[in-house]
Amino acid sequence: MDTKQLEFEKTVNVFINSIEKYFNKLTDTPIQTHPPFIKQPDDLVLKECTGMIGISGSKMGLVYISGGMELFRDLILQYVGLEKPTTSDMLDMAGELSNVVAGNVRESYGREFMISIPIVFQGSPDKLKFPKDVPIYVIPFDWDGHEAYMVIGLK
Repeated sequence: MDTKQLEFEKTVNVFINSIEKYFNKLTDTPIQTHPPFIKQPDDLVLKECTGMIGISGSKMGLVYISGGMELFRDLILQYVGLEKPTTSDMLDMAGELSNVVAGNVRESYGREFMISIPIVFQGSPDKLKFPKDVPIYVIPFDWDGHEAYMVIGLK
């Protein structure tokens, strides 16, 4: 197996374990991950609501989790118990999910894997671009009938 394939599998597995840990701890419904793939830096994979974390230190790049508003609404209903979450609440939940997943990954990579505070947004911002020299990994997943993506760009 070549070095790029090994790096891909290692990175993807760390992030899959992290997001599975999150959902297993928070909800009674596990996520189902689908085969991860490498994408081109110019093709953004975004849904309605996204939480993004910048990475610095031993690795550089970003990770984001993007899903429909209903995903984050249902997480709020189960986790917080808030009956009528606002758009702002759902964006906060997207940021929280990304932050916890990145924090769990930090346990694997160590203290030199530093994470920023979350940035949250709706839709597709014009200025979101990945550097051309960074491999972009996409991990599609479903939770409780909601399709979402975890996208990782690290070097």
